[in-house]
Amino acid sequence: MSNQIFQSESFYVNLSEAVHALSGIILFNFAKHECSKKDLIIRNFVARSATSLKSVMSLWRLGDYPNAWVINRTMLDRLFHLYDLGQNNTHQLFDDWSFYRQYKDQNRLKSDIEFKDKAAGSEYEISKIQKERFNKLSNNIPKWKRPNAEKVAKDMDMSFLYKYGYDYGSMFVHPMSDDGLHDFYLITKLEPQEEQPSHIAVLSNSVLASIMIMLEAISQSSFRWMTILFDCIGELRAAIESGDESYMQTMVKLIFNFKEISLSEKLSV
Repeated sequence: MSNQIFQSESFYVNLSEAVHALSGIILFNFAKHECSKKDLIIRNFVARSATSLKSVMSLWRLGDYPNAWVINRTMLDRLFHLYDLGQNNTHQLFDDWSFYRQYKDQNRLKSDIEFKDKAAGSEYEISKIQKERFNKLSNNIPKWKRPNAEKVAKDMDMSFLYKYGYDYGSMFVHPMSDDGLHDFYLITKLEPQEEQPSHIAVLSNSVLASIMIMLEAISQSSFRWMTILFDCIGELRAAIESGDESYMQTMVKLIFNFKEISLSEKLSV
């Protein structure tokens, strides 16, 4: 990965559009079925990944490379979470833990003397069902921990995702001594005294993260997916290194036929 020869900006723009379109096709197929809690979690990981990829491309066009790296790190974080959930089959535990934490945070705000008057509106209302679920979980608090990113990347046999993506991106999440240097030149339009490094890797890394999330999602889901979908994902991933744009032909077939054909079916229990 560190010795990778990167493609052109226009290549990654086209590739990201294809990945985003394929994400949409996968999401529509999820929508055709009644989804379990596990499938809903998986579906939403794909949706968030697709939106994040769009955000990275938008920030790139603005020249805001540091924040593009920040979002890329969150994409990798979600990939590691999704992989860990699949390996341990802890989707329901993750949902219980998430609900418990979110309920506590919301209730903390509503109980705070200084801010409770601000916690008004439908988004702060707690239903009877939610209260009952929280009380039930309080008697047996969900014991779930976020996965260690470095370990998960190693388990995936993709340590480079941690070294050159997640860990590198951390330098843009947490302040460094030269934090804001790029922004200074971006805002003032002054010429930097030293040549600035290329950040083209953030495009390649973000596209790869989104592809990996799609693949992990459909592999974990409760549906059987058509081979053409796996073929297309494979072509998109291979294109990152090869620069081959033959994936476009497969994408055209999917885009023009996904409404007429179902790419997935529910697995029999």
